[in-house]
Formats: sequence, C-alpha cells, structure tokens
Amino acid sequence: MTKKSIKEYIIFSLIAIITAVSVISTAQIGTGKYYPGDESKLQIVFLGDSNIAYDYEGKTIPHRVAERIECDVYNCAVGGTTATKINTSNYVDKSFDLLCLYNITKIIETEDHQPLMDYFGEATVNEQLATEKMQMLVNIKYEEIDYIVISYGLNDYTTGSAISNEDKYDEMTYEGAMRCAIERLQRICPNATIVVSSITYCAFSENGRMVEDGYERSWGGGYIDDYRDAARRVASEYENVIFMDNLELLGIDKMNCAEYIHDEMHLNSAGQEKYADCLVEIIKENESGKDDK
Repeated sequence: MTKKSIKEYIIFSLIAIITAVSVISTAQIGTGKYYPGDESKLQIVFLGDSNIAYDYEGKTIPHRVAERIECDVYNCAVGGTTATKINTSNYVDKSFDLLCLYNITKIIETEDHQPLMDYFGEATVNEQLATEKMQMLVNIKYEEIDYIVISYGLNDYTTGSAISNEDKYDEMTYEGAMRCAIERLQRICPNATIVVSSITYCAFSENGRMVEDGYERSWGGGYIDDYRDAARRVASEYENVIFMDNLELLGIDKMNCAEYIHDEMHLNSAGQEKYADCLVEIIKENESGKDDK
C-alpha cells in the first residue's frame, strides 16, 4: 500500500467529516446508505449508475435489499456514470468520466488516489454526493466483501458506447471495460461473488405518448438487448460471477412499463422492489449452494 501524502490526509479528513455529517440527512439527499457494522452479516458493495444510486419514496435498491436479508451494504453507485471510459468530447457530464466503472476499479486496485483528490478539489455542491461515495469506496475493507453488484448500461446505451471490437480489453467498449473491471475486482476481492446486473427496460415518449422502446431505438451503439447480451457474454467468461438478466427477470415491457419506471428509463419504487426481490433471490440461491457443498 502506498503511503498517503499530508495533502491526501487533509483532503480525506475533510471529506470524512462531510460524509459523517451527511449521514444525518441521508434520506433527504437520496443516498440510502447503510454503513457496515456487523461482520457476521453479508457485506455487499454496489457499483452502478442512477438506478442503484437514487432513491424513490426514500429508499434505494441497496436499502431495499438490506430490508430483505441480513446484510450490510455500501451504496457506491453514482448517477450519470458508465461502465466504459467515455469520449468526453461528446458527453455533457465530462467530470463523471473519472467515476466510470473502468476508472474507479483502476483507482481501487492501484491505490493511486490522486485522480479522486483532483476531483474532490473541483467538485461542486451538486457533486458532493459522488464525492462522499468515492470517499466510502476507497476505505472499504475489500477482503471482507461477500458480493459486488455491478449495474451499468443505461448511460453506455444512451451515449452510444461501442459494445465490442477486436480488442477484448478496450476500455472504450462496454465489453472491454467490464472485463477490465471484473478482473480487477477479482484480484482485489478474490473471495467475493460478483453479480453482473444488466441494463433495465427503457421506453421513450413524445407529447406524453410512448413512441418506441429500447428494443427499437439505438443511440449508435446498439439496442438494450444488445447491451444485455454483452453483459451476459462477459459474465460467462469468469468463475464466481453471476449474471442478472433484468430485461427478463423484472418482466417490464410496453404494456406495464408505466407501473415500474419513473420516467423513460429509471425504475420507480415498484420497479426497485422488483429488482430487489430478484437480486435477493439470486443471493439466497448462491448462498444455499455454498451450504450444500
């Protein structure tokens, strides 16, 4: 482990103070964080985009999971992020490229926190939540983690990120970034089970009327089932990695999407409940399989 500079200690101390104060109002700012405290419980890290990061009716998906099973969760998801390293010249939220799955797993593995320090120094008030989550992320005891849920795809899809190319580890592609991240996480947490959670259903409207869904609209990289299939392919390449097919398991489609999505692509409270139910069943089944061995 590299030694922290005095500057790092000062910055991280300040961020830690901000984080501690913010715990009081987590419901108001939408973190829905649970801070681990019981080592006998399952320890679950969530990495993802807004579907994991944001709360509806005061609860996030990690919060709902923690209500269903004995676990402590770290909700380190940040809205607006991708799995891929994006072409920032074509993306409005340029600063969030630092917090993509590819980049944050690199920061965790190398323990080079300078990029995060640079981000902390530039973060606006609106980015405070992301700052808090990154502070939590770099302080996790990864050797104690049981599950890591990685849930990206919405922003990769809407930014038209390429799914793959001849380079299996190209960080500018969805599959390449996922492979890099999974292999880093397996080195960091060799005993953890990784759950690769696919993109969720999207439906697009004009003048209040749905005109097409994610199976029909591509933003340049592919359709939602293309990103789902890519996540499945990557997950199948590794041991101790489970694939969660949200397009199939959640059962959201054109006929019922108004019941489960808040806008065109974000799960509402009912959608989050379905997601949590499915994820908990996956974890329970996996834990049962361990007991049978």
